[in-house]
Amino acid sequence: MGDVEIRQVHYFIAVAEEGNFTRAAQRLAMTQPALSRAVLALERTLGATLLLRTPKGVTLTAAGHAMLEEGRTLLAQAGNVTSRVRRAAEQHASVTVTAPGCEAALLDRMIRSYNEAGPQHPARMAVGTIDDQLGRLRSGQADIALWRGPVRDHGLNGVVLRRESIRVLMSAGHRLAGRETLRIADLAGEPLLGWVGPGAQLDDPGLWPDGLPGTPGPQVSDGLQMLAVVRLGQAVALAAQLPDGGRAPEGTVSLRLEDGPAVPLRLVWPKERATPGIRRFVRHAAASFRLPGRTAAAQPARSAIRAG
Repeated sequence: MGDVEIRQVHYFIAVAEEGNFTRAAQRLAMTQPALSRAVLALERTLGATLLLRTPKGVTLTAAGHAMLEEGRTLLAQAGNVTSRVRRAAEQHASVTVTAPGCEAALLDRMIRSYNEAGPQHPARMAVGTIDDQLGRLRSGQADIALWRGPVRDHGLNGVVLRRESIRVLMSAGHRLAGRETLRIADLAGEPLLGWVGPGAQLDDPGLWPDGLPGTPGPQVSDGLQMLAVVRLGQAVALAAQLPDGGRAPEGTVSLRLEDGPAVPLRLVWPKERATPGIRRFVRHAAASFRLPGRTAAAQPARSAIRAG
């Protein structure tokens, strides 16, 4: 595909998705004849017919289906290259720190603390999902991520900000909901919600040398599913410390697991992009990270990975 232009791929994908040259031209804010010429030029370059034209629209040939798949990958890679080059060019400028939505308040406080210290280039905040945090780092959309649980990617550096007690989230009508705290033995026989994907940070076997508490329960892949299962009393769930002493979601209670493991809360960043801005932010966070009413288990860790 040495002679193929990115714009041609972009145009072809629009036609393939719309199934019609007229709608695709409107979407791209260009004329239909110009769009048709661009797609024909792409087909000539590839030596393959990508679209079957009919009065009702277009359909993809086998080559067209392959081009659609490969083209989407190509555009995604081009976007990642652009982001990473821009971030590299801004290595002495501001840093972008990302966290899942459930950590937005904590991340906001960290960003404010850093920016109030008067850096030459203020830090920026980007909120996503648990699933996309490491992807944002790899693509260059973010420089640093707030991360709980294990870090298995050898391309990342990290510093532990503190270690937190695990809590157990359960229905407000659960038989144990009136307790002040819980112990692992209290959960014997209780269905424990399981996570599929990155949300399983608290299920990491490294945190539980004697195995997870309770018995295997329903599996979920996002926070809304988790809350529904817990509210219905179908399972209990392991949860991180609530931000700023906040309340558990409506219909649930959150109890500290006294003899549970301490979970590290980290800042992580790609080793290849340990820029001065990243090092400044990490040093500030490691030195000043505090939360009101923290417990002994939530004290900043003494043995942190050196920040750059």
